[in-house]
Amino acid sequence: MNIGIIDADLIDNGTRHPNLALMKISGYYKNQGNKVGLVTQYEDVHSYDKVFVSKVFTFTEVPDWVVACPNVTIGGTGFFSDGGESLAYEIEHHMPDYSLYNEYVNQQIAEGKNSNKFTDYLNYSIGFTTRGCFRKCEFCVNKKYDRAAIHSPIKEFIDENRPAIYLWDDNFLAYSGWEKVLDELESTNKPFQFRQGLDIRLLTERNAKRLSKTKYHGDFIFAFDHIEDRDLIEKKLKLWRRYSTKTTKLYVFCAYESQDEIDIIKVFERIKILMKYGCLPYIMRYESYKTSQYRGIYTQLARWCNQPQFLKKKSFRQFCVANQAYHKNKETNCSAYQSMIEFEKDFPSIATEYFDMRYDKQNEYVTSLGFGRKYPHKPDCDTCQVGQKTWLNAVNGITDEKTIIRSYFAKDLDMQCLEYKNKLCIEKTPEQIAAWFCEALLSTNIFSIINLIAETEDRDSVEPSNIPQYSNFDDATNGVARILIESGEKNITYEKMGYYLNGKQRNDVANRKYGENHAKLATLLDIAIINFPNNSAVISSSVLGKIYYNLTKEKRELILARLALRIPVIQSILIDAMNNRISVDKHLKHLSIQTQKRRKTNVVAILEYIKKYAEQDMDYILKNIEEM
Repeated sequence: MNIGIIDADLIDNGTRHPNLALMKISGYYKNQGNKVGLVTQYEDVHSYDKVFVSKVFTFTEVPDWVVACPNVTIGGTGFFSDGGESLAYEIEHHMPDYSLYNEYVNQQIAEGKNSNKFTDYLNYSIGFTTRGCFRKCEFCVNKKYDRAAIHSPIKEFIDENRPAIYLWDDNFLAYSGWEKVLDELESTNKPFQFRQGLDIRLLTERNAKRLSKTKYHGDFIFAFDHIEDRDLIEKKLKLWRRYSTKTTKLYVFCAYESQDEIDIIKVFERIKILMKYGCLPYIMRYESYKTSQYRGIYTQLARWCNQPQFLKKKSFRQFCVANQAYHKNKETNCSAYQSMIEFEKDFPSIATEYFDMRYDKQNEYVTSLGFGRKYPHKPDCDTCQVGQKTWLNAVNGITDEKTIIRSYFAKDLDMQCLEYKNKLCIEKTPEQIAAWFCEALLSTNIFSIINLIAETEDRDSVEPSNIPQYSNFDDATNGVARILIESGEKNITYEKMGYYLNGKQRNDVANRKYGENHAKLATLLDIAIINFPNNSAVISSSVLGKIYYNLTKEKRELILARLALRIPVIQSILIDAMNNRISVDKHLKHLSIQTQKRRKTNVVAILEYIKKYAEQDMDYILKNIEEM
């Protein structure tokens, strides 16, 4: 047969997502020996033996005569609220035909369209690992299933030539076997993302830890549909921020129950909460917003929030004023400014409460207590209190040293939380605890620390950002520590650090880069921290760094050989070398060739430094590394 495939959304509105059901249908029929092609003009419908039309959105228009054609089969949520009849099993579980859109995409690029617009068509394997959701939200089309269940193994839809994976799972965290699915995803060694978002209300300590460690692609996406869930959402956001500093976005659903000022207050209140936790709101407007007398406000809220470059730098008022400044006709108001002033006139108290709030002022997580740390701590954070109690128990002999060392090198435990003065910390000063820990490290050999780290499941993943890049190891360690203490300055910029270290003959750009690279290595080693007040990086001494600086030269060298084991790529190499003959290159393969060469030299130098102070027990591990 001659089979025609019509992506109605593509024809009517254009869409950046390929239609998964249509790709499966195409793959199945091609495999049966049929000729299959993507139809981009409705006039061609009659020339095919069979035509499949699908649309996702209800507002996508399809000519009535096409739907009435006897050779046409329709499907998708745009036609049926529940998606319509499910695909036959053999089609549903067929490998998608990723070539279906190739001719269309190539034509668009040839006509001058930016290839980045078609990245979803070209770069991703697409599928469902699970299907179903138990919530049955009124506004959601997904009501076919009563629970989340396994749907497809990754091998069913993965194309090894495509660099990444994205998933349309309905409620992944509602599936009890989520961890096994993550194992399968991670075994592909490809970055992945859940495009539908994850149900943050189901977040637990276990899956928060695990997800934060994964090779995730792009932003983490959750949802904040109802302001009534605020207490639970805040609790879960605090948990999430305990483990992840990565960009996190939450869908903010609006204009469903009502389209009035009450609904707009609920939108602003959710935006405010998400700003507090350093998260990005993404406004999802139900179609009925178009009937609201405040349609303009809904539109401008979406324009403001859904473009992070605006949200992070401007309040809602500043965003609307900036739009007016760019308006060509200075005698009239642009739509953004007009919507703002009309709403403010009707509801001045709402405008006073929300129009001037700024992301950088609301964000309590804008200060990250160190490059290479697992998460930022807050003075009122439960984790911080647990951390202080754990340190205190260790000093008092209640918790054994091995447990502390294991947790510290896995970054489950952060000494920087000792800076927050609360009731749990009054028995010992941070300096006393840091001094105790230095002695505990010195009394533990390097081989034992490696074994303790190897026992930890949740180690930090190796990423380009945490692979050391430096020119002088002594500058990154003793130099940074000395400057932070002796300069008397609490916060030093990258540029000034570069100047202090070795920059008198350098220009400002070179100083900044030199200071940044060496400060980042110092913070990976936990002898410095990098904060971001006003979104500008500054370096200061860590709790451990203050004690480290006052140690003898010999003790500093021994401590450094141990602190180097905090660096994820060093951990990965040494643990891999415990049982295998390995090359450093294997652990840098996700970098470009040129970057690999530069970073490899740095990594090998740190391994050589560790070797200098390691015990004989370490010999067999180090000999397993080809470069040593």
